[in-house]
Amino acid sequence: MKNRFLKFVKLTSVSFATLALTLVFYACSNEEILEEDTATEDTNLSATALSKSTLSAKSAVTIQAEAYDSMSGIKTENTADSGGGLNVGWIDTGDYLEYDIDVPASGSYKFEFRVASKTNTSKFDFYQDGTKLNNVNKTATGNWQTWVTTSKTVDLEAGSSTLKLLATGGGWNINWIKITPIDVDESASENLALGKTAEQSSVSHGGVPSRAVDGNTAGVWANGSVTHTLNTAQPWWQVRLGQDYEIGSIKIWGRTDSCCKARLSNFDVFVYKENGDLAYKTTIADSPNPSVTINTGGVTGSRVRIKLKGTNALSLAEVQVFSTGSGTTDPTDPTDPETPSPGNASIPSDLMSNCNQWKITYPDGEEDKTLCGEANNEYFYVNSDKNGMVFRAPIRSNNGTTPNSDYVRSELRERKEDGSSDIYWTTSGTHVVYVKQAITHLPIVKDHLVATQIHGNKDEGIDDAMVLRLEGNHLFLSFNGNKLRDDLTIKTNYSLGTVHEVIFEVKDGKHYCYYSEDGNLKNAYANGNASSYLVKDGSSTILMDKSYGEAYFKIGNYTQSNAEQEGSETGKSNNYGEVIVYDYFVAH
Repeated sequence: MKNRFLKFVKLTSVSFATLALTLVFYACSNEEILEEDTATEDTNLSATALSKSTLSAKSAVTIQAEAYDSMSGIKTENTADSGGGLNVGWIDTGDYLEYDIDVPASGSYKFEFRVASKTNTSKFDFYQDGTKLNNVNKTATGNWQTWVTTSKTVDLEAGSSTLKLLATGGGWNINWIKITPIDVDESASENLALGKTAEQSSVSHGGVPSRAVDGNTAGVWANGSVTHTLNTAQPWWQVRLGQDYEIGSIKIWGRTDSCCKARLSNFDVFVYKENGDLAYKTTIADSPNPSVTINTGGVTGSRVRIKLKGTNALSLAEVQVFSTGSGTTDPTDPTDPETPSPGNASIPSDLMSNCNQWKITYPDGEEDKTLCGEANNEYFYVNSDKNGMVFRAPIRSNNGTTPNSDYVRSELRERKEDGSSDIYWTTSGTHVVYVKQAITHLPIVKDHLVATQIHGNKDEGIDDAMVLRLEGNHLFLSFNGNKLRDDLTIKTNYSLGTVHEVIFEVKDGKHYCYYSEDGNLKNAYANGNASSYLVKDGSSTILMDKSYGEAYFKIGNYTQSNAEQEGSETGKSNNYGEVIVYDYFVAH
C-alpha cells in the first residue's frame, strides 16, 4: 500500500512578503518499479518530523521532497543520499507531488533538484498554477541512491500559488528542491527600451510598434497597448536602444486575449551590436504567460529583435531591456550543459531559426530545398526530447551519394536567407558558424564521421577547408583533406553522446576554432571573452591562413563510409552514423 500524508511548508522572508508556490514535476522516463532491497518504505512518518524552511532576501530555501502538501501514488524511503533521511520514490506514470508556497515577489528564482535513477532518464516539467515554467532532463545516475543536482532558473509570479510535479513516466527518486531568489527587484535596473525607437515588419489593425515600449504591459488588445503585424511569414519587431549597452536580460510580455495568446510562440530573440554584428540569439518555444525573461549573460548590444519562425501575426504587449540581469528562461541552461533542455518541436524546422536558409542532402542522394514544414523522415527528424534535430545516415547497398563523393550523409548546406539560391562567400571579412551538438553513433567498420565543416572552392584547390572529424574516439580538425597541414587533435577520448559546442570563425583568411563541453561557449563568444576555448596549433590560435572563394558552411552528419567499406556489415540496423544538433547559427 502506498503511503500518503500531507504537510504544509511555509517559507518566510526577512524583506520579502511571504513566498508561495506549488510545484508539479513531470517525469517522462521509461516506467520501472524500484527494487525492494534499495527502496524501503517508511510507514511511520508524521507531520512533526518535517521542519519548516525559512527564506530571506539573500538566501535559499530547501524543501524536502517528502514534505509535500498533497500527492498521489508515491512512497517515501529512509535511505536518502546514502546517509539517512528521507526521499520520495516509487514514482509511476500519473503520480504527482504538490507543494504550497507563497512567492514574495515576482521575479526570477533558481530551482535545484536532487534526483537519482538506476536505469532510466529523469525528465519532468514543473508548473506554477498550471503554467509551465521549464523542463528538467537528467540522464540515469547509476543507482537509486546515486544523486545528482540539476538546476533551472525561471520567472515566478508573486502570491499564493501551487507548484506541481506530475509523472508521465516512472523509475526515479527525488530528495529535495532548493529555491534561490535571483534579482527579483527589477526596479534596481533601468529599462533601456522604454520610449526608444521601435520598428516592425508591417502594421495591421493600428498595432504600431511603439506600443511595445510604452511602459504598459497589459496584454489585452482593447487596452491599446499591443502591437500587431500582418499575418505573414516570419514577421519581426525590433527596438533600437541608441547605443551599445551591456544587456543582462530581456523581458517580453505577450498578448493575453484568449483568442491570440498562442501566436507568440516558437520565436527567436536577437541582440545586435551597434556595428551590426550579432551578439546573442536564443529561441523561445512556449508562449509567455504573461511574460518570459531571458538572461543574455551580459552581452553588448544596441538593438533587440523578436522574430516568429513560422507564419502568423506578431503581437507584443511590452519588451523591456535591462542593463543588469533579472532572471533567465534561456533554453540552453549553462548550469546543466550535459543535457540540453527539452522543447516542444514536432518537426525539424521548428528548431531552425530560418528554415529557408538551408537545404539538406539525404543518404539516398536526394536533395531537399524546402525544409519549412518538412515532416520527420528516417534520415532527419526531431529527437524524443523534442529539442534536437537528428541527422542519421544508415549504411546500405542502395544508398545514393552526391556527384563528388562516395560517402553518405544527412547534412545541411547553407543557402541565402530568403532561400532563393545557394550562398557562396569569400574568406574576406568575418564568417562564423556555431553548433551545439552530440555525435551519437558511428559506422561499424570504418567508424569515421564529419559533423561540421567549411567547404571551399575546388577550382582554387580548397575542398573541405576546415572540418570537425571523429574517427573512433579521436576528435580532431582536418584541413582540406589533410592536404594543407596535418590533423589537429581536440580530444583523443571523445565519448559518443557528449554534448559539445564548436565555432568555426574565418577572419580575412585566418581560420579559428573554438571548442567547449561546459555549455558556456555561445555566451562567452557573444561577450567577446571566449579566448580560453580557442583550439591552438602549438602556441598559435590561427589554424590556417588562406584566402579562397565560393565558401559555405555545412552542418549535420557526413558519414565517412559506404557499403564497400562496411562489407558484410552493410544493411545492418545498427550500422549508421548519427549526429544530434541542438542549436546553431551562422553570421557573415
